[in-house]
Amino acid sequence: MEQTQPHDRQPPTAGSSGSILIGVDLGSHHIRTGAVDQNGKLLDFQREPQQGDTAATSSRAIADQLIAAAGRMIAAHSGVGGIAAIGVALPGLIHHETHRIVNLPNAPGLVGLDLYTEFKNAFGVPIYFENNANAAAFAEMTLGVAKGESDWLYLHIGSGVGAGLVLDGKLRRGKSGFAGEIGHINIDPEGIECPCGSFGCLETVASAPNIVRRTRDRLRKDNTSSLSRLGAVRGFTYDDVIASAKTGDDLAKMMLQRTGFFIGRAVAGVINLLNLSMVAVGGSPAGRAFLVPAIIEETRRRGFPPVRDDCRIVAAELDGEAGVIGAALLAARE
Repeated sequence: MEQTQPHDRQPPTAGSSGSILIGVDLGSHHIRTGAVDQNGKLLDFQREPQQGDTAATSSRAIADQLIAAAGRMIAAHSGVGGIAAIGVALPGLIHHETHRIVNLPNAPGLVGLDLYTEFKNAFGVPIYFENNANAAAFAEMTLGVAKGESDWLYLHIGSGVGAGLVLDGKLRRGKSGFAGEIGHINIDPEGIECPCGSFGCLETVASAPNIVRRTRDRLRKDNTSSLSRLGAVRGFTYDDVIASAKTGDDLAKMMLQRTGFFIGRAVAGVINLLNLSMVAVGGSPAGRAFLVPAIIEETRRRGFPPVRDDCRIVAAELDGEAGVIGAALLAARE
């Protein structure tokens, strides 16, 4: 497939030592792996729960599971032209010069490990580490809604709130690779404290755990929602809030709409600053239908009209495979 949009670097030529790329994406609860061809076509995709999936799960266990998951995908595809490179997407900050994990809220113990070197020693092929929002953004500009866009933002709503920024057709990572932390834009100076140490960050109201927290707080005043009954039995998750909204639950719909309003405040500021052509909203595919209209509404309310009207706000096209595909393709360009 011909690639019509600009990229950071050209893909490997036909004379490269391998033709298959491996992508690994560490989520908040799952590990996703995939085999990808040089054009980004997903040849194989697997998802497995993190072992234990608790705060007590050791960093060593997660690291071992990541390497083992990559190894299984490699074993399944190494005979089909060989493995060219492995890309690993992680939900935190990656220092691009040292390849070290600097911050990883869901698995902080991995910060103390030299996981990059472990991957290199285990597999002996080029390894590339990237923030998961950047990886998903690269997949969208290669295969998804952002094909042909030069100046745009990918927004990921999940256990955190992150972004991949593309300017002049290239991912922009900043001085050390930490650009895109839109979740730590302050939208409410009187808001609650964020784990980062600041107060009123977007992430304190728009990340999946905080959407659940805000919904629980609301249920103390309004127990008519189906979520109230669910919470009494086993508690509920962000996915449960979305599912209830899809069945018409008014409280669930309101909570997602208000989340979109919070996100829209931050997005309006970014659009005003950068004059972007598009913002693509990722995260849970089912949640995008509720968040995107609210983000558009709030951005129109708060954005500078000439700049605001230059920008489309749309749902991303790719689903859970985006981080895998993007990490794999970026690995091929390093």
